[in-house]
Amino acid sequence: MTIHQSYRMLIQRLWTHISVRRRWQFLMLLVLTILSSFAEVVSLSAVLPFIAVITQPDKIFNYPLINDISHTLGIEKNADLVIPLTIGFVVAAVLSGLLRIFMVWVSISLVKFTGADLSLGVFRRTLYQPYSVHVDRSSSEIISGTTQKVSTATGVISAVVTMITSVILFASIMTTLFIIEPLVATISVVV
Repeated sequence: MTIHQSYRMLIQRLWTHISVRRRWQFLMLLVLTILSSFAEVVSLSAVLPFIAVITQPDKIFNYPLINDISHTLGIEKNADLVIPLTIGFVVAAVLSGLLRIFMVWVSISLVKFTGADLSLGVFRRTLYQPYSVHVDRSSSEIISGTTQKVSTATGVISAVVTMITSVILFASIMTTLFIIEPLVATISVVV
């Protein structure tokens, strides 16, 4: 059995011991991760018009979205776009950052509460064993075994959550970079 197979089997076994409520919370964390990746994409996309209005103000109207919005708002001069685009970029970056911080906080809390649930379940199962089992075992052995197993399980859950959220964020950012500037994205992936 390879490490990958044993790791996958461990995750599957852990999933069966997680309550339905926590499973729903993990699914909501996945939705939050997707929203956070969308916010990252919007924040990343807001950089180009912001930089363009500062460095090449004469080419700002080449962006179709900026052109449509400026005509809707009645803005005809590119100098009048500096403040709205700056505010738009700052708002997008701040909201994206806040959503990312909230996602990290939710994921850490969810892993922590899941670890507490697992610990409670293991302790409950240990506590309700027959008296003869308790007489034969040392209490320090039970406590150390429980602590180590739950700590390992919580570490695995934390690693899986981090990996999934990182992969989703990475995929969305790289997709956006490939759409915006394929050559630069390819070079950054290769490097």
